[in-house]
Amino acid sequence: MVEPLPWWKEEHKSLAEEVENFVEENRGRAEEALWKNEYPMDLHKKIVEKGWWGVVIPREYGGMGGDYTSVAIISEYISNLGSVGGVFATTLFGGLYQILRFGNEEQKAKSLPKFAKGTVGAVCITEPYVGSDAAGAETIAIKEGDKYIINGKKRFITNAGMADIYVVYAVTDPSSKARKSYSHLSAFILEKGMKGFHVEKINELQGFDGLLNGYLDLDHVEVPVENRLSEEGQGWWILVSGLNFERLVIGAQQVGLLRELARYVAFYTRRRVQFNQPTFEYEANQYKLADIIIDYRITRLLTYYTAYLMDQGVDPVIDANVLKAFSTEAVEKASRDAIQAMGGDGWTKFYPVEAIYRNAKLGTIGGGTSEVLKRFIVRYALTAMADDLKTPIRISHPELKVPITVSEKSITKEKLQGGEEGEMEILRVLARDYLVNPGLFMELNDIKRFIECDEKQLVEIINSLEAKGLVKVLRDRDKPRLVKATYDGLRKAYPREYYMYFPRWVKEKMSEYIF
Repeated sequence: MVEPLPWWKEEHKSLAEEVENFVEENRGRAEEALWKNEYPMDLHKKIVEKGWWGVVIPREYGGMGGDYTSVAIISEYISNLGSVGGVFATTLFGGLYQILRFGNEEQKAKSLPKFAKGTVGAVCITEPYVGSDAAGAETIAIKEGDKYIINGKKRFITNAGMADIYVVYAVTDPSSKARKSYSHLSAFILEKGMKGFHVEKINELQGFDGLLNGYLDLDHVEVPVENRLSEEGQGWWILVSGLNFERLVIGAQQVGLLRELARYVAFYTRRRVQFNQPTFEYEANQYKLADIIIDYRITRLLTYYTAYLMDQGVDPVIDANVLKAFSTEAVEKASRDAIQAMGGDGWTKFYPVEAIYRNAKLGTIGGGTSEVLKRFIVRYALTAMADDLKTPIRISHPELKVPITVSEKSITKEKLQGGEEGEMEILRVLARDYLVNPGLFMELNDIKRFIECDEKQLVEIINSLEAKGLVKVLRDRDKPRLVKATYDGLRKAYPREYYMYFPRWVKEKMSEYIF
């Protein structure tokens, strides 16, 4: 059995052992289905019989009533069962979770038992002209009495045609005011067979053999009001609330894939002989295997830490996004390295690493591209991790004249004066910062660490100094955002000697070169 995590409960350990054994016993059938390019419905039914398809569904609706750690365990192992692993994962975060969390009692009672019995779900966000900018949806839902009329298209929908239940996001208020407040979208439960709701196209993908992914056409689809999830205008919040869960499931899948890659590289290189020795003996291959193992261990810890936080009721916004970005990029690199270590054999379909390689690219695109996730991580972290990322306060050492870091408590603030005296105070703060951060601007809050003043007074003085050519200002909507002293400002603040610094060895051995 794969090593359990120290904080797992007994039910987690027994579940992991059971799922691991199930996957080992059914790998052959999953591989057979891949060769035949068919969906293994028999495997699907076996997973349903185990109760795992409804892992997160409460028992009162026929589900397993598992926690997020259980979701991660099952997702990790089933990721190695080909297309059935993909359908399982996308059903979890594509429809099931949204109904579980935001559906009313009638909606839950109608849909959740179906999911528990193996119904496939799909989430419909992306459109032909709308990708990463999910809020820019163009599919429209117009209310007419006790129903909505939905018109539009969706694309890159995994399980298109196979799914029986679809959660579709559509615009119910196209006004600019609603769009600015993200209250323009609503979420709807659609079912296969609704009039005007059709599969338009199935995509030929580079990877994910046997998995249906396509376009959906919605042509005047009549959807009862009772099929709307939550209130009108809550679609955006329903959409984003499910992202952490989606990223947990995706991260857990990558754990299973990384382990599979490590397994095959270790297996192959210890048996492939070139130049009278196993190729494992070549350090290049050992380094590749080491990198895969490192990424596997990190991804596994991050996955189950994220699941643990969710089980504790914590919303792990940063951790879930980090997990998705890190794990999918790790699999992309690891699969490439695995093929390289295995040579030509790695690029044939006789080994599973080439399929993982083909599938891996989508991991860095679907469910939020790595670039979008990293942008979000940075923006969110600047606030959520403010204590971790707090600005270092650097001053010039009075004797050594080199930068040192000090605490904010050690700074004696000067009270800002008015007129030219106040301007000189600000210039001197900027000049002192030039000594320790010579290539940087200062934020207004940086200046306030040294000067006691209100922002209005500070802005007025900065504007005055800018008009005199003594500071350069970078503005955000006409408000000063960053400021630095110009060369004239530096000269006005202090004499030339103030800025001079020469290491002792220069003074002692090369002073003749100083002018």
